[in-house]
Amino acid sequence: MRTNKINNIDLFTQAANEGFEKHIKTQSKRALETINQKINWRDLITPIEQKLDLSKNKNSEAGRRPFSLEVIVKCFILQTIYNLSDPRLEEEIADRRSFQIFLGITSGDSIPDETTLVRYRKTFSSLGLDKMLFDRFNKQLQQNQLIVGKGTIVDATIKQAQATPSSKKDHDANFTKKPGKTYYGYKGHIAIDEDSQI
Repeated sequence: MRTNKINNIDLFTQAANEGFEKHIKTQSKRALETINQKINWRDLITPIEQKLDLSKNKNSEAGRRPFSLEVIVKCFILQTIYNLSDPRLEEEIADRRSFQIFLGITSGDSIPDETTLVRYRKTFSSLGLDKMLFDRFNKQLQQNQLIVGKGTIVDATIKQAQATPSSKKDHDANFTKKPGKTYYGYKGHIAIDEDSQI
């Protein structure tokens, strides 16, 4: 039976997370740590929460949210930063400890599945909360000098598809060339600001 819970007590204890935070320093992890420390999450989320509560009262929806709004907002930010689809984000959260730490998820916690993300995205879009979120998020990044309009380094890694082009099993893969050699697969892009390393 499929579950969306992280349930490995040995690997995902708070002590293990603290050890990971202390010893492993990847570019991605450092960027997420910086964002987590510099962003005022309460200031970012409060106006969204207020608008959602007003909408909920108008529509008389019963029930409570299964995830904190902060987790959902951070999921949308991860998707934007890493260009991830809903199913791919669910996999990455289950697999990447840096994502779990960024979201504040530990052992036994559920992770938002793709259906939850789709539902929230539709709600955000219908209420204009997506634009509000990223306007406010980008403003905070600029205030903290984490967005610089120059000196961006871009790298593209090629990942070959498992399927062949003739099999038509992989609809997302495409042909590309990297220096003169043709590949059938995907490009994984990374963009790093020269000064801030974000």
